[in-house]
Amino acid sequence: MDALSVQAPVRDATTREQRGLDLYSEHGHRITCEDGVWLIPSQNGGTSVYEVTLGRRGESCECADHAFRNRSCVHIFAATICRAKTSTCDSCRKRFPNREMVEVTEDHESLTWFPGNLLCEECAAYSDVPA
Repeated sequence: MDALSVQAPVRDATTREQRGLDLYSEHGHRITCEDGVWLIPSQNGGTSVYEVTLGRRGESCECADHAFRNRSCVHIFAATICRAKTSTCDSCRKRFPNREMVEVTEDHESLTWFPGNLLCEECAAYSDVPA
C-alpha cells in the first residue's frame, strides 16, 4: 500500500492582505510608530498618511475603507506586518528592522542593560554590547 500524505490547505491571501503586504514592501521604510500610533502612507502616491492603532482593544484606521466596512484595511495589514518585522531599541526608543537589533547576553557586564534587552546597532556599539 502506498503511503498517503495530506497537505494542509493553502490559504490564499485576501486582496486587502496582499495590498497591505505590497504597501509594506513599497513604503515600509516610511512607516513610523509614535506613542502606539502607526503612521502609514497612502498607497496612492504616498502623499497622505493614515493613523493606525493596533492594541488589545482592537484595531482602527482613519481611512474611509475601515470606517465603511469596519474590517481590517490595507493600512492595518501594513502596520501589523511592520510591527512583526521591527523592534524598539531599549535605549533610543526608535524602531529598527529585527535583523539590525542586538540582544544583550548574560555575559555583558553593564548594570544598565539586562539579558534580553534589544538595542539598535548604534546604541549597542555605544554601550559596548558585542554584536
